[in-house]
Amino acid sequence: MCKGRVSFSVLLVISWLLFSSGFMVEKSLYSTFTLMINGVQEPVGEIRIAVFDSENRFLEKPRYAEIVPVVNPIIEWQLKDLAYGQYAIAVYHDKNKNGKLDTNILGIPLEQYGFSNNARGKFGPASWSEAKFTVKARSAVHHIQLK
Repeated sequence: MCKGRVSFSVLLVISWLLFSSGFMVEKSLYSTFTLMINGVQEPVGEIRIAVFDSENRFLEKPRYAEIVPVVNPIIEWQLKDLAYGQYAIAVYHDKNKNGKLDTNILGIPLEQYGFSNNARGKFGPASWSEAKFTVKARSAVHHIQLK
């Protein structure tokens, strides 16, 4: 009877250790991610942020999307618990709050925009391969310069 209790206690301790260590591993696979957006020319309107987690969804279906009011020339935006992995970000300064990146008759943007890695496309938006970056630390900061 004593052996049964000891065996049961050992089993409980082992189970608890396995669960708790698995939980710690799982928790460490997430980052507190901060995006710093620089170069806002006028503190009006809003910044629209789109975070993509795959090439197939890039510029079409963001994993995260956020609208941040512009009150300063530097915008700081944070995502808590961003899973480790590859991401690409597109942002633009929607000065008139109409929900779209305004362009001229030739399709050239009239509002400031930017991509992660400060990537620039030659005749259009940056590509996934130019804009992608890897999040693999418990705390990560990425900077985008609006142009």
